Amino acid sequence: MLATSIKKTLLSLVSVSSLLLATFVNAAPTDKPPFYQIDYQGKTAYLLGSIHIGKADFYPFAEQIEQAFLQSKALVVEADVRGANVPALLQKYGTETIPMDDDTKQVLATYCQDKAALCTALSSYAPWLQSMQLSIGRYTALGYSALYGVDSVLVEQAGHRPIYELESTEFQFELLSSFSPETQWEMVREAIEAPDSDMLELISAWRSGDEAELADLMEGEMLRDGNTEMVERMLWGRNKGMASKLIELMNSATTKQPLFVVVGAGHLVGAKSVQAYLAPYGVSSKNCWQSSCI
Repeated sequence: MLATSIKKTLLSLVSVSSLLLATFVNAAPTDKPPFYQIDYQGKTAYLLGSIHIGKADFYPFAEQIEQAFLQSKALVVEADVRGANVPALLQKYGTETIPMDDDTKQVLATYCQDKAALCTALSSYAPWLQSMQLSIGRYTALGYSALYGVDSVLVEQAGHRPIYELESTEFQFELLSSFSPETQWEMVREAIEAPDSDMLELISAWRSGDEAELADLMEGEMLRDGNTEMVERMLWGRNKGMASKLIELMNSATTKQPLFVVVGAGHLVGAKSVQAYLAPYGVSSKNCWQSSCI
């Protein structure tokens, strides 16, 4: 099953959400998402694991996250969607017509009985994009919104600080569109059929700071199903690339430092996390919940 890959796609990969315009009134000081400090050649950066949907009560963060963000001189995100031509990217990567298999036809026939308008609109999209839209709809029904996604919130709060990216919006769109037809249509089926409890499990693990559970949700189920390619491409390969880009940023004389880095939570957990790929460069890291960083 690819239920976890659907959640990972939405929560820990694509950042094409709207900028936050709300004011936060509810505090979440007990939440403990993955949060690390890294040190490299006398320079410091903070790494926060994010999810790309949320609620108002996610904010403000715990005090040491808020303080680290306040002290940082620049924000680093996976992809800064503000500068991307999203309509052009959707046209390029999101409209490919891919023949539908019989299993998906049956699932959609049942699902679309009372959702004809939605299904007609989705039918012009590539399957990976259909799965994204369906998942967003599921989370919206459960009370979550991309407007409260962690990266969107921090971009809005960055003010005049520079924002650097580790990847790009086009890189992420191209990656999603490159999966096989079988994988893309399975993503659609899982977006429809995954129980609400599965949809909420990742959020609960993120809020409680259960990194072992996060790692299992992000990669464990797929590895048990023998889906190593998805894990390699969605997580491990990207973690290696993110680590390399972070070193490039920290080495640059033009980079404003210290950095506050926000990436999908799945990139900061497990044996092949971003921190693991940073270690060979001589970067030290510490878990800020186990040893205070501020």
